[in-house]
Amino acid sequence: MLDLITSSAWALESKYYNVAKASIMQRLAAGLPALSAEEVVPRRYPHVDAQGFPSMWVSESGELAGVDVKPQGHGLNMAEAMAGLLAANGRGGTATTSGSKVAVIPVQGTIQKRGGMCSLGTKDLIASLAAANRDPEISAIVLDIDSPGGQVDGTEEFAAAIKNSAKPVVAYGDGLVASAAYWIASQCAFIYINSATTGYVGSLGVLCMHVDQSQFLEKQGMKVTILRSSRAVDKARLNSVEALTEEVIASVQADLDGIAATFISTVESGRAGKLSAKEDLFTGKVYNGADAKKHGLVDAIGSLQDAVNKAAQLAKTPGMGNNASSFTSSLSTAWTSSSKA
Repeated sequence: MLDLITSSAWALESKYYNVAKASIMQRLAAGLPALSAEEVVPRRYPHVDAQGFPSMWVSESGELAGVDVKPQGHGLNMAEAMAGLLAANGRGGTATTSGSKVAVIPVQGTIQKRGGMCSLGTKDLIASLAAANRDPEISAIVLDIDSPGGQVDGTEEFAAAIKNSAKPVVAYGDGLVASAAYWIASQCAFIYINSATTGYVGSLGVLCMHVDQSQFLEKQGMKVTILRSSRAVDKARLNSVEALTEEVIASVQADLDGIAATFISTVESGRAGKLSAKEDLFTGKVYNGADAKKHGLVDAIGSLQDAVNKAAQLAKTPGMGNNASSFTSSLSTAWTSSSKA
């Protein structure tokens, strides 16, 4: 874990980073593993099943959002919709064409590619997103986010999966949507934060930590010598027992700036036309919900139910959502036309 923290680039809220670093260093100094056994295993959340896939929530107040939600989530699935459309031949009738459920996927804790530190990995989350897209009873998806951010590796892939989702995805920030978590949220069609004063958004930037333990080891009477094969002069230069050279610092800085450029361009693309030009939002500053809304980092302040309702509404609005399925839109249009015939 220490190797992971000191050798990876992180899009992470700095306060959390410092707390995690201090905790891990204390455990290592006491001769304990970096993480406890409980922390190594990802938590399971109430709306995730035994296999780690999202359980499906029905928007009980769907009618208020202009959505025809069937009792207990029973509705016409995509296959039945197509069969009905082909058989109707202009005889009218109404039905939902993309299901009546909204999938709620938890994105909580530190984001890592393979999971850990009590969190599901981005690989798991991508699988959950894909499962929701495949399920004909699911009309839309909500990401339930409470995260300080995390490992860069895997974040870009998850963000791209959200952008390319065939069903609209809405983000709900339940406390903190920082750094890599915002990278992910920015690709959603709509972003909620739970509170104007106690919800926080931001920390848009990238960092990497280096711990130089050489002087500490020297005081303990230890001298570490690293031997490299003749041509591998650049191997493992970012380590905790050698001081960083100017060349290594410059190389790492270039990597961080490159990752940050991708981060920024992704956010600006996902929030096109919404971000305020009055303030540089990419300094790493964290904003409360009210300021985040003022600067266009979020769209509204609301509850998880609000997010579910919004997702269901977007699923019923042709052309809305982050990447609405052309198949679903075409089917909906055709069904509407046949109903009027």
